[in-house]
Amino acid sequence: MNKNSKIDETFINFIDPASGKRISGHMNLICDFEQMKRDLLVVYNGKVERWLQAMDFYDQTITEHTLRVTALSLKLANGMGCSQKELVYLQYGTLLHDIGKLGIPEKIMQKPGTLTPYEYQIVQQHPVYAHKWLHKKHEFQPAKVIPLFHHERWDGSGYPYGLKGKEIPILARVVAIIDVWDAVTSDRPYRKAMTPEVAMELIISESGKHFEPDLVDMFIKLGIHETRTVSCSFPISV
Repeated sequence: MNKNSKIDETFINFIDPASGKRISGHMNLICDFEQMKRDLLVVYNGKVERWLQAMDFYDQTITEHTLRVTALSLKLANGMGCSQKELVYLQYGTLLHDIGKLGIPEKIMQKPGTLTPYEYQIVQQHPVYAHKWLHKKHEFQPAKVIPLFHHERWDGSGYPYGLKGKEIPILARVVAIIDVWDAVTSDRPYRKAMTPEVAMELIISESGKHFEPDLVDMFIKLGIHETRTVSCSFPISV
């Protein structure tokens, strides 16, 4: 029996045909974000409430991105055979993966044009900000590796520390590929979303560079690039 057979059962309705809120410019991906947030507050007993509220206040699109990335990262991690404990940590850490952006000036995050090198350096500090806010909170261990390391790259060219290959924690490697996929297939202030076809070419071209090759292969095998809906609730309880 697959060691994750119980987890597999919880994913039966992961690609949910039920209608929800349609997100413009995002491959018609359907999510009921308000229901997701309500469910998560119950699961985590309010532990992430202040972060979700802060992200909503700062930029609701960050919250929506976070929820999509969490749902799709769980699917990819489950396909890679992660344990239930790892999936719990993944869910927790991915919900917090972009909280460091709360420390970036809004005029930079919402800039409609290309960032200057200096502005990009400021944006690159958001994993460090997240780590600073979380490092003394033991309930976020070891989930905090995701906010800190999800911008590291397989070839060592990422940030903030330039980790390479399996120096990067597996949970952060999983989130890295989903984070990029969702980002490039979403409208941003400085550009329109890529089509799924173009985005898929990007993901494949970055295998062995930005992303772990095995994760790219599983991303394709699971059809994550064809996902159009995600469920309103998350399958992993803490």
